[in-house]
Amino acid sequence: MKLIDLSQQIYEGMVLWKGHPDTRIVVHATHESTAPMFDPPYSFTAETITLTTHAGTHVDSISHIDPRPGAPSIEQIPLEWFYTEAICIDLSHLPPRTLYSVEQIKEALERHGLDIRPGDTVLMHSGHYTRTKDSAAYQTEYSGLSYQAAQFIYEAGAINIGAEAPSVDVAGTTSYPTHMLCRSMQRLNTENLGDLRPVVGMRFRYIGLPLAIRGGSGSPIRAIAVLDD
Repeated sequence: MKLIDLSQQIYEGMVLWKGHPDTRIVVHATHESTAPMFDPPYSFTAETITLTTHAGTHVDSISHIDPRPGAPSIEQIPLEWFYTEAICIDLSHLPPRTLYSVEQIKEALERHGLDIRPGDTVLMHSGHYTRTKDSAAYQTEYSGLSYQAAQFIYEAGAINIGAEAPSVDVAGTTSYPTHMLCRSMQRLNTENLGDLRPVVGMRFRYIGLPLAIRGGSGSPIRAIAVLDD
């Protein structure tokens, strides 16, 4: 099998959605500072990381968007939801800030002979990450799903929708229709994926396991595509 990393790296200065605090990485132990503690030649280095649970490539829990008591936090969601069959549809021919329609999703599926099956993760390749990474435009120029398009994908059986952008909803929205649909249907969404070009038009195994953060509203993940070699 072949593993393809679909994640963005975590680093100080990474571009984040405007509602999240900056990421901080501080070296708190160096080989020089720890060497006197041990018999030579042993020493170690370690870092302290401060970041939001929605920094970089991450998955939202249901509790992130559902204020009702009992809405599942990230450690309560079945691991099977993060280890699924997946497809990646190509929407990169559409301009930035497109509000994806049902017709555009269907056309993308038909172009590569893909279908959505129960339990699938559906990734959307827009080209946004490769066009705008490390620039201010990453936060403002991304496309996203209309309510109807998201409903079409989830009702076809998808458990998770992923975008290579700060949100699965379009930039500038104040109503977040896809997130609201995740709330009502109790489904997942994954955001800030990395370069999806290696898996465009393909069916594969997707792994996006979260950290077991007690009460967490989401978690950074290492998103991986598993392909038959």
